[in-house]
Amino acid sequence: MLTLYTTPSLWGLPSISPACMKLETWLRMAQIPYQRNQDLDLSLAPKGKIPFIEDRGEFIGDSTLIVQRLQQRTGIDLDRTLTPEQQAIALAFRRMLKEHTYWGLVQIRYA
Repeated sequence: MLTLYTTPSLWGLPSISPACMKLETWLRMAQIPYQRNQDLDLSLAPKGKIPFIEDRGEFIGDSTLIVQRLQQRTGIDLDRTLTPEQQAIALAFRRMLKEHTYWGLVQIRYA
């Protein structure tokens, strides 16, 4: 079974990390069985951060790379019903949120 290394649940959220929530939500939507590990042992993390997974004895980091890897392995594509235009819009929103909005929120919250 796949093991998801993630942050603890807090404030009624499955995780306090947006990247961890993204990956865990994708796993649930794809109906891929997994177990959660919240020990936060970053010595196991291939990129030194969370989330990461252990899949068949291999540790894989970065939520986007994990989703791509699992899509290739399982053939599950949650976006398969989207038109090319809708796929482009979805990609634009993902990039905007990941590259711009997230760092703005970090600045507001911690600075």
